[in-house]
Amino acid sequence: MTNYTEFIKSQSSGQAPIDLNDKIVRPKRFSPLILNGHWLKDGNATLCNDGIKAIIYLNGDRIPSMISGGPLINDEYEFHNAHFHWGEDDCRGAEHTINGTWFSMECHMVHWNQKYLTFAECLKYRDGLCVLAYLFLVQSGCCNVKFEKISENLKYIQNAESEINIPADCLSWMRVATDCSYYYTYHGSYNVGNNPECVTWIIFPVIIPIQSCQVNEFRKLKDINGEFIKANWRDIQPLRGRQIFLALHFID
Repeated sequence: MTNYTEFIKSQSSGQAPIDLNDKIVRPKRFSPLILNGHWLKDGNATLCNDGIKAIIYLNGDRIPSMISGGPLINDEYEFHNAHFHWGEDDCRGAEHTINGTWFSMECHMVHWNQKYLTFAECLKYRDGLCVLAYLFLVQSGCCNVKFEKISENLKYIQNAESEINIPADCLSWMRVATDCSYYYTYHGSYNVGNNPECVTWIIFPVIIPIQSCQVNEFRKLKDINGEFIKANWRDIQPLRGRQIFLALHFID
């Protein structure tokens, strides 16, 4: 009996990222997904280089940025950080793929469940975190002006463990991508440390256009050894029997 239980557990768990294959996605209606406070002009934002990736923290005099509804049932999740994944070239740098298609870069907005006392405690529970994922694609002739609040400040944090204050509404570019009629959601891992499987992933399929020069600014960041961080994405992981849902009609 114990061996069978462990087998079932192994089949129902799994890591991130994955390929979002429409052939196996299951449509499902959820309650509206509500986002609040992410692109306000109040307070402050700090852009950091932790030696692995670029991270944004929201702080100062502003209301907490929260998400609720959708696959999160009755829980509320508060914003913790936004961070980015990129590659050596513009063709491959995002972590998730859609029907096998790669993208240039990916942003993860990490939120932690407010029913737990601390962020660290959330890593112990299946419903501890929710991560919103946004996909970027380099497109010729595009001009992502809103994203310049981030990309133009990367030159100030090229060295590991450096930081700079940037405009408080630096995440305003996410608004258009969030305002769509569906999203993908599945359960997976938070890819830090021992990769705890504590995340409800929500991936928005609206591709955000970006300039090649903007992505290249991320490649100029350095790790703790002074080497350029040319790529920091993780390989696609096995699905292991997990269900991918296509959530419909979620904006409130």
